[in-house]
Amino acid sequence: MENKLHHEIKEIQKTVTPFIYRIVIIITMVGGVLGLAFFSSVIFFRIDGSNFPGYFQYNDSTGIVFTIFLILQIAIHIGFIFSAIQLIKNKKAGVLIYTICFMLFIISRLYYSESFVFIEIFSGLILLFLMILSWKKLK
Repeated sequence: MENKLHHEIKEIQKTVTPFIYRIVIIITMVGGVLGLAFFSSVIFFRIDGSNFPGYFQYNDSTGIVFTIFLILQIAIHIGFIFSAIQLIKNKKAGVLIYTICFMLFIISRLYYSESFVFIEIFSGLILLFLMILSWKKLK
């Protein structure tokens, strides 16, 4: 009887997502959705790089660099959403997708001349660290 109860407790522990892991999934999903909504609206309303004074450091009169930047940002944020979906399914692919998208996100921030890059790197690395803590529980 006690052995059966111990086995059932282990099965329940495998299916229950820890609180911190849930928070990581929520932050990743919300960040992806908000970024996707923002950059999609920039394309939808045909805003160009001149509307980001002081932030976008390349003066691109044709708008090609800015458009590539927007498309890259949309792809990255779709990747964050897909990563969160994979994490909800408890798959290791979610961590790998997040890592790739996070590296692309940091590289794409080189277009900006702002100083918040270090805050984004630090917070992204914290999320990645918290994901890796549950690596053994993922499939």
